Amino acid sequence: MTQLLLPGIPLPTRPAEARDARSALAKYPDMPTADLCRYAKWLGAAAEMTVDALFMRLGERIFPAPEHERHDRVLLLPDGSPVRIQVKTRHTMNSSGDYVFSLKQSSERGATGRGPYSAEDFDILAMVALPDMAVRFTADWQTRHTIYASEIPELRRHPRASLDAALMRLGHAHAIPGRADGPDWLGLAA
Repeated sequence: MTQLLLPGIPLPTRPAEARDARSALAKYPDMPTADLCRYAKWLGAAAEMTVDALFMRLGERIFPAPEHERHDRVLLLPDGSPVRIQVKTRHTMNSSGDYVFSLKQSSERGATGRGPYSAEDFDILAMVALPDMAVRFTADWQTRHTIYASEIPELRRHPRASLDAALMRLGHAHAIPGRADGPDWLGLAA
C-alpha cells in the first residue's frame, strides 16, 4: 500500500537522523553502547508506549505527564485518585541475565543527569525490560531494583499482578478489579 499524494504537494524526504535511527535500531538490542546512548530518547519513548499499551490492555486510564515533572505518567484510579508513575528502561542484562535498574534522572544535557529521585517524586515505578517486553511495577522505594530473568515469563503471563501489588501497598485495594472491596464487586467499575 502506498501513501496517496496530494497533487502539487511533494512529501518531504526522510531526515538523515531518522534514516540513521532505522538502521541502528534494526539491530536492537544488539547494538553498540554509543548507539544505545544516541537513541536513548527513542528507546525511552518506546518503553513509555509499552507501559501505555499495557495499561490500555488492562482497561486503565493513563495520561502522560509534562516533560518537566519527575514522573512520566499519571494513572487515574476508578475513584479519580491520581497515581504518579515513573517509567525506567533497561536494554541490557547483567551476566546472570537480570535487568538492574538504578534510579537516577537522566538529562538531555549530559550523561550525568539530574541526580537521584526522591521518594516524593512518584508513587509507582514501572520497570521495562524492553528487549523482553516485560514490565514490573513496584511501590517499594529503593534506588536499585532488579527484574530477574526467572520473573520474565510470569510478568508476561500475568502483567497485572505486580501493578495490583503496588496499588495494595499504596492503600488502593479498592482499585484492584475483582476484589470484594473493589469497584467490580458491585458491578460499578468505571
